[in-house]
Amino acid sequence: MIRKHRLASLLVACAVGAACMGAIADAPRAEKPAAASTAAFQPYQTQLFNLLSKDANIVDGKTYYQGGFAKQFDALLASSSLAKADKVRVPLKKRLLSGPAPEPALRPDPATGTQWLVYDACQAHRCDEISLRLLYDPASRRMVGKLNLDKQSEFLGAPSAGEQRLLGQAR
Repeated sequence: MIRKHRLASLLVACAVGAACMGAIADAPRAEKPAAASTAAFQPYQTQLFNLLSKDANIVDGKTYYQGGFAKQFDALLASSSLAKADKVRVPLKKRLLSGPAPEPALRPDPATGTQWLVYDACQAHRCDEISLRLLYDPASRRMVGKLNLDKQSEFLGAPSAGEQRLLGQAR
């Protein structure tokens, strides 16, 4: 089932002239976690920008901010040598959150069985050059990522080989 704010955003996109023939029916959906772990995943089943913003969502008026998640995200970006070398005046976080951001997908790590929420973010109009893929496990509160910045890539948070494979997979 598409969450209310996802459905509302698709309807808004259709209303402003986007090609919407079948858009709602074809919208990507995250795999469902096992019933026992659903509660742990629920607060994180929204776009990355919602989890990082203290402001209410403009579509449904709800606040999805997760303080611990936001601190981990900021620490992960701060650990990036590519981000530290970046000379652009606009902060990388702001640029990454300026582009399209789908709801997270749920992907298992075949080696460990860990259920990862997979988030994608990119800079508007430069998604091929500036993007971030993030894996987050609500149970362990572990976050790892892969930053692509101007034709260079860097893994963040010391992901294992299996996690690196998940970070490299297409959505």
